[in-house]
Amino acid sequence: MCDEGEAIVGYLVVRECGDDEVEFWDPENEWSDDPDEGKLYETEDEAEQAARDLRAGDTATITVEPVFEDDEEDEDDAS
Repeated sequence: MCDEGEAIVGYLVVRECGDDEVEFWDPENEWSDDPDEGKLYETEDEAEQAARDLRAGDTATITVEPVFEDDEEDEDDAS
């Protein structure tokens, strides 16, 4: 989970597909299983509006999830 006070950098619209699988929304490419392909909304209100619009035509569970700032250093070092 996140620690209290972690910075939220944006919001993703997420659709539950079943079997613990999720997809991420991008208006240009639609649903993708890669979170990096999802649109990062700047405000929760923007993301909620997109989610409401998507729920109107979809029976799946669609939610808005915050994205927290990653303080971890990249682990691209070859060991």
